[in-house]
Amino acid sequence: MMKCKYANKRAFPLLLIAVMLTASISYARAETAEVPTSNKGLRSVVETLKQEAAQLEEENRGLRNILSQQDDGELYVVVDTESNHLSLRQGNNVLHTAVCGTGSRQFIEAETGTNWYFETPVGSFTVLGTERNPVWIRPDWSYVEENMPVPAPNDPDRFVRGVLGRYALLLGNGYKIHGTTWTNLLGTHFTHGCISLGNDDLELVHASVKIGTRVYIY
Repeated sequence: MMKCKYANKRAFPLLLIAVMLTASISYARAETAEVPTSNKGLRSVVETLKQEAAQLEEENRGLRNILSQQDDGELYVVVDTESNHLSLRQGNNVLHTAVCGTGSRQFIEAETGTNWYFETPVGSFTVLGTERNPVWIRPDWSYVEENMPVPAPNDPDRFVRGVLGRYALLLGNGYKIHGTTWTNLLGTHFTHGCISLGNDDLELVHASVKIGTRVYIY
């Protein structure tokens, strides 16, 4: 069965990058302390991871600074992909908090050699548009994941209704905030990159935002 509706097609090296998205500087330091001083290769790897973790922390610090300066009165959306929470905010005020689902961070590979890594992208985004009663067009990875033959691009089987909720907010590159039939998994990393919400929360978010509303994901 299907758990989410869109994926980010990546090369395998992105697996390491995604791991680093959840790494902390303290973890990197702990790893450094456990490496034998005689093993130069491992020391080099750990030092690289430590530098990447530091860079990630710097980027997250920059995003937090942006969020702290949102005082123009406009409503905006914040998604925490670690705790799987979405919030509507205005300035420093949190207007609503919802449990959501985000990318599973799983990797699959087709027999053709095509790879997919399912993560929710982080950074600053904008609501580009909305869809009512969105239709899911099943991508190739959906069939590969279920060990099914991949049909032609225009095959009717690819068009599935009623699985994305009543609304979808478009963030670009195939990523959306939408509903889900897998409501029991909200609060976990179970999607293929999109941000999933329960019906009531989706209704509220859809009614609150507009085209141009900023969405910050970290």
